[in-house]
Formats: sequence, structure tokens, C-alpha cells
Amino acid sequence: MRLKKLKTKQQGVALFVTLLVVTIATLLATEIWFNNTLDISRSFNNRAFYQASHYAKGMTLWATDVLRQDYENEASYDNHAEIWNNPIAGIELEDAVLSGQLTDLDGKFNLNNLVINGQLDDQSHAFFKRILINLELDESIADKIIDWMDADQIPREQGAEDVVYLSKSPSYRSAGQAFYHISELKLVDGIDARTYQRLKSYVTVLPVVAGRPTKINVNTAPTLILLSLDSRMKKKEALALYNDGNAANQSLTDFFRQPAIHIYQLGNQTLNLSRLLATTSQWYQAEINIKMENTVFQKFALLRRTSSHAVVKQWSQTAYN
Repeated sequence: MRLKKLKTKQQGVALFVTLLVVTIATLLATEIWFNNTLDISRSFNNRAFYQASHYAKGMTLWATDVLRQDYENEASYDNHAEIWNNPIAGIELEDAVLSGQLTDLDGKFNLNNLVINGQLDDQSHAFFKRILINLELDESIADKIIDWMDADQIPREQGAEDVVYLSKSPSYRSAGQAFYHISELKLVDGIDARTYQRLKSYVTVLPVVAGRPTKINVNTAPTLILLSLDSRMKKKEALALYNDGNAANQSLTDFFRQPAIHIYQLGNQTLNLSRLLATTSQWYQAEINIKMENTVFQKFALLRRTSSHAVVKQWSQTAYN
């Protein structure tokens, strides 16, 4: 296993070298323009930003290659022991030092699962309310998030629509659509700094594809998410499922056979819990850090892997998790 990981890291470094040679060649084509710029300070900043952007794109090629290798090594399940969870750090180039880290996002609850194709998803709603209860947060947050996303101006029982947001200073309107980034959650009525920080550890914002909710990977989900699978679940049972972060269920059948799950018959088809769960992951965040002289450039990419193919879906200056 160690030899395999070492080989993987060596392959990653080799890939970097190849990608960055191409990147540098591309950058040389812009050198004349920068050298003729009268404002030297501005020229340097622009050039550094331009270089950092190309290095970041090179890093995402590393990320997609790692996800491809991971799928080829073991397609039936994903957990924290796999190669995607090994950061790459200290890749030294002539003018920069690169590092990167992949993070699984499917271990969290996707807020966009609450409203799909303009309709409330009842099962996701119930799941999210259990998360709020286990976090000891106000259950009304669920209604307010749903109202933030739905297209109408009819507030739910404990919700908030534009009439609430227009009375704030400064005023603004509800989105009326799915979340694009987790930071939007700060705009929802009732979400103060403390609530945001608590929620942020257990929820995420991912696109809903083909009208179906994204699934939570039971192998990478934290204890509190597992505790929220059912209102009868006890913390010691959720801890057993989490297994100190080493859960390695190869299928949902294996997961539903776990004693902590079996006693509640959560694998019962009438509960249809498998609609929200999986043992694999599709969505990952790539955190990219590029140090150039005294400046550190940081970018985040949202990647989706389908089978052995992974692509960048979004870029952000702030983390998705």
C-alpha cells in the first residue's frame, strides 16, 4: 500500500512538471506585453495573477487525474483512506510553490436538495430538520431556507419572503433559486455568525442534477449527519457507524446490515432512505495554494466525477465547505 501511494505521489509530481512546462511556455507569449507596460508595479501584479491562474488550472488537472485513478482503483465505494485524501504540498518551481488538497463534499447535506424543480422535497426536509435538532438550532431555519429558494412570495409557517428582506438595511430580496455558494446562507433571515459556523460544518451547496437529490456518502459523513438519519438513532450508534472516520461500506446493502442501522430497519424499502444515501462520492472541492514571492494566491474549484471522468464545474475565491 505504501509503495502504491509513493508511486501515486511520484506520478502526481511528474504530471505537474509536464503541465507546468506547457503553462510556462504559454506565459512567455505574454511576456512582451508585460515588459512594455509603463506601470512596473501593476505589470508585476498582473503577471503574478496571470501566472497563478494558469498554475491553478494545472493543479485541477492533477485533481481530476487523482479522482480518475481513485475510480480505477476502487469504483464501488469511496472513503477517507483513498488517494484523493492525500494532500500534495511543497511542489517547488522556479517562481512559485504549489500545494493542493481534495475534500469530499458528499459527506454533507446539500441544501439544494430541499427544493428540486420548484417543489419541496419532503424526505430531504425531514432529514434537514433532524440535523437542526441535533445541532440544537431553531427548526424555523428550514422554512426560511426553503422560502429563500422557492419562487413564490408566500411565506411558510416559520419562513421569510421578500417582505422581511426588504425591511432590512440595506434591503435585498430572496434568491428565488438554488444556492450557488455556501456563503449565501449568511443572507437568510435568522442565520447569524454562530449559526452559520455551526451549519457550515455539516451542510454544503451542490447543483442538483437531473431533478434528483445529491446523495450523502455514508463513508465520509460525520457523526452528526449519521445521527440524523433517524430520530431514534443514538450517538453511540452513530459513532459506531462513523468508526473514527474509517467507515468502508462497499455498498448500501453492507451499510444497512450494520447493527446500528439494522435495529431501526432503515434499509426497509418503504422508507426509501437509499434515495438520499450512497457509498460513493461525485462532488469534491480542490483547494489550491500558490505562493509567489511574498504573495499567496488561493483558489477553490468544485469538481464533479462521473465514473472515471472528473470536470471542474465552478471556481471560487472562497471555500465550498
